[in-house]
Amino acid sequence: MKRLTEISVRFTKSDYDNICSFLYIQGINTILEQDDMLIFYIPEILYPEIIKLLKASGVVRQDRINSKAFVNKNWNFEWEKSIEPVFIKDKIIIYPSWKKNEISKYRNRIKIQIDPKMSFGTGHNETTQLILELMCDYLTGREKYFLDFGCGTGVLAIAAVKLGIPKGVAIDTDADSIENAGEYLKENKAFSKIKLYKSSIESVKEKNFDVIFANIISSVIKESMPDIISRLKKNGKLFLSGILIEEESQIKALLKKFGFSVVEIKHKAEWIGVFAGKN
Repeated sequence: MKRLTEISVRFTKSDYDNICSFLYIQGINTILEQDDMLIFYIPEILYPEIIKLLKASGVVRQDRINSKAFVNKNWNFEWEKSIEPVFIKDKIIIYPSWKKNEISKYRNRIKIQIDPKMSFGTGHNETTQLILELMCDYLTGREKYFLDFGCGTGVLAIAAVKLGIPKGVAIDTDADSIENAGEYLKENKAFSKIKLYKSSIESVKEKNFDVIFANIISSVIKESMPDIISRLKKNGKLFLSGILIEEESQIKALLKKFGFSVVEIKHKAEWIGVFAGKN
């Protein structure tokens, strides 16, 4: 029987995209995301070459790579079995297509279908969950226009539409994310309500957003704060994540400096989610 090697790579929000892109270039496109680990399987004979390339790539530290031998199975099937729906409060369920029948019993829930691919934002990451929880608590349905800054799969934009915001803009600088987000927007019947394009925030011409979401690394949030505040209406709502717990005081000071009032900060694992209002 053909032997496989299981390789697990511990990631952070900042290196997630680079690791996934590297694996994709190597032809590895079935990747399980479990907590803070990316897990994939390769033929045992290819193990030395892949490990050498991964260590030489510089995208991840060597002490974050682990491996063990496995006997071959139907790994696509095993992988799919491990992907469970994500429940956000009592309002939202994010699920892969092969779990559609399983979640059909839940009535009066917002259902978002996302099949894990190359983009960040399947709902399994704590940062995505934090923003979605805050959205459930603080969006009223009276908001008219939103910006999803660093949209990944577009899951926040889809949730925003399903929570009652009639239109919005979703941007990302990664081409794969834009391609995948387009597919998910169509699948979830939100495509006609959202302008989607590959762009950085400083190139966004639209302004007067009622809401801005940003689930991105904190360094980008800090650099982009002038662009964020210039595009958000007075009394507008700002939802942030991708921020480590130890950065909480820095983010609070930054928001105060730019005229925001922090309403709530939620914690999950090593991350925080922030909801703030523009004064």
